[in-house]
Amino acid sequence: MKLTKQWRGVTGYMIKDPDAFFSNYAESHGVGYPLAYMLLTCAVAMVPLGLLWVGGNLSTPSEALLGAGVAVAFGLLLWVQAVVEALVAHGVLYLFGARGVATTLEAYAFPLVVRFGLWWLPIVNLALGIYGLYLQIKGLSAFHDVSGGKAAVAAILGLVLYLPTVVVLAAILGAFVLDMGTTV
Repeated sequence: MKLTKQWRGVTGYMIKDPDAFFSNYAESHGVGYPLAYMLLTCAVAMVPLGLLWVGGNLSTPSEALLGAGVAVAFGLLLWVQAVVEALVAHGVLYLFGARGVATTLEAYAFPLVVRFGLWWLPIVNLALGIYGLYLQIKGLSAFHDVSGGKAAVAAILGLVLYLPTVVVLAAILGAFVLDMGTTV
């Protein structure tokens, strides 16, 4: 319950006055809080898809259930994408002297509602996605006390490199899993 109350409060700040939020935020959390915050944001962002699919297929329960499953899977995919993107950005920021992966995850988690909130609405989703990325850059700069340019480099590299990173990690994990069944 505490997370949902905090989520609503932070979401209000991200929509109304993100500058005040970034300049006044002084809490310290572990990695779990921003990860849970991101997961809740991705779940909320998938509600319209789930409602449309389930509502449009009420006469066929199997398709309605499939729609709910697709919404959950897509939400999890967005969450993984955001986490990997934040971790890649943190790797770049680490080279610039920033420390604290939880801080980077928080800088990515809080503006995620702006970035993913209306992902299903054409044109608006592009504008909000760019604005959300801008807010993430501001968050990285404010939370890590680095210049806006360094934060922008980290965020843009995180955005560009998250897919290759996921592919490499999947290949490594796949190699280990496939190797588990062989005997020497």
